Amino acid sequence: MKSFGVVAIVLSSVLGSFLWAGQLSPEEKRALEVKPAVVLVSVKLSVRWFPGTEYSVVIPEMETGSGFIYRPDGYLLTNGHVVADANPNNNQALKALQRRLVDEFVTAWKQGSVFIYFEKKIGRPLSDSEKGYLLKEVEQLLPVIDGPPELTVVLQNGQSLNADILQFSPPYNIGGKDVAVLKIPGSNLPTVPLGNSDNVRLQDSVMVIGYPGVASNWGNSSTSDLIGRESNLEPSATNGHISAIKTENIGTPLLQSDVSITHGNSGGPAFNDKGEVIGLATYGAQEAAGFNFLVPINTAMEFVRQAGATPETGTFNKHWTNALDAFDEGKCNHAIAEFDNVLQFMPGLRDAQKYRGAAVACVDKMGPFEKLTETTGIYPLIAIPIVLVLIVVLWLVLSKSGPAKAQPARIATAAAGAAASPGNFGRIQFTSGSLSGQTFPISKEGLWIGRDAGKCRIVLQDDSISGQHAWVVPADGTIVVIDKGSTNGTYVNSVDSPRISKVGLRNGDRVYLGHKGSVFTYFVG
Repeated sequence: MKSFGVVAIVLSSVLGSFLWAGQLSPEEKRALEVKPAVVLVSVKLSVRWFPGTEYSVVIPEMETGSGFIYRPDGYLLTNGHVVADANPNNNQALKALQRRLVDEFVTAWKQGSVFIYFEKKIGRPLSDSEKGYLLKEVEQLLPVIDGPPELTVVLQNGQSLNADILQFSPPYNIGGKDVAVLKIPGSNLPTVPLGNSDNVRLQDSVMVIGYPGVASNWGNSSTSDLIGRESNLEPSATNGHISAIKTENIGTPLLQSDVSITHGNSGGPAFNDKGEVIGLATYGAQEAAGFNFLVPINTAMEFVRQAGATPETGTFNKHWTNALDAFDEGKCNHAIAEFDNVLQFMPGLRDAQKYRGAAVACVDKMGPFEKLTETTGIYPLIAIPIVLVLIVVLWLVLSKSGPAKAQPARIATAAAGAAASPGNFGRIQFTSGSLSGQTFPISKEGLWIGRDAGKCRIVLQDDSISGQHAWVVPADGTIVVIDKGSTNGTYVNSVDSPRISKVGLRNGDRVYLGHKGSVFTYFVG
């Protein structure tokens, strides 16, 4: 049996070479999975100073915070104080806003950052006496909010969307729970899962993702000038622990943490180690670092239920998770196809572009055995050596027990019969359009695609699709896609490529039916 031991050692060495080390650390992957659903929330005001005087000017004001999408049709959560300036309020709230603006104006005036607005209005530099007069008068002439506030949510691909406030609770310091539910237009948006803050325990790990002003060039800190504009929509992920579980002075629960948060983080999600939101980053102590507070997600859920929009996940998350899993496991060709799917839903998403590029580089570096492993999977490669080992063992046993020479041949024939049948022509899966997510096997007769229900097996009710738009069919020993004289054309892998008439498809090829029509991917087997 020494031969068996040698074969086993060789087999272990061969299989060990195929075991792929993860390309993403667990912490990196955990953050990447939830990042796309974290958004920037901004409120812009046009504030008129010194109304009715020759010095009357309008100065724009902007407050920013963070938020997170919990439904793919555009429902999201943030803090109430983040959007308070955009929420229609009573006269008392307006007065409070005006007093806050005066305090900020006085600080900016003393720093000299608002002179330019007045000097542009009067067409000359302000004199020292005018500066003193205006600084004194600002306390008496409260500013006027010029026009309605602009509430905007910015996604990580740079898309800016107007938002509506569906539910609102003011900050803790005026007796509220500091939660707001917003709605933006959209579908197939990224989402994060919501957890149960009642299960949070002392010293549990916490990760907060958001948009602190100190890490963007719109902030007012000493580090703002270090940040390039292209990095503004790259959120920051900070880590810490639950340091205490407390009760707010209005009787509601409050989570205390040493996780780093600051202005701009407000309303951003705080995740547990499962990637579930357990709280909203809300405020921190100014006088001491490391004492920050989170609104529990169960408190926020009161307002989610009032909005009538329960948490859901959608198609984006499925493809985003598949893309990260495939890339992490070294299945780089599959990862490329899934990152392409993600970019169909969220064009310009920087993480998808970055890791798609890394997947392309991964494919370029693959050796022939690695490429074979990705194409066939590891199990066939494991099965073949195991079968060979069994044949050797059986041959050794039979050679000692006498003739029965036909047995090994019969076993080898059975193993060879596990190959795919010739009638399997692969399948297509729609990743965009009305049939998104649906899969169709390719028959010997092929698949006709178009708007003509009488002649096409796959019917797409879309004005950009022709009656008989395209035909996917086995031909010349491969699978081809044939454009049937469509109006808007058929394209393979990019709408910027020339329209095709007949092209052989490879595994993972994407086929575009017109520039803005449906998209499907071809898969072998």
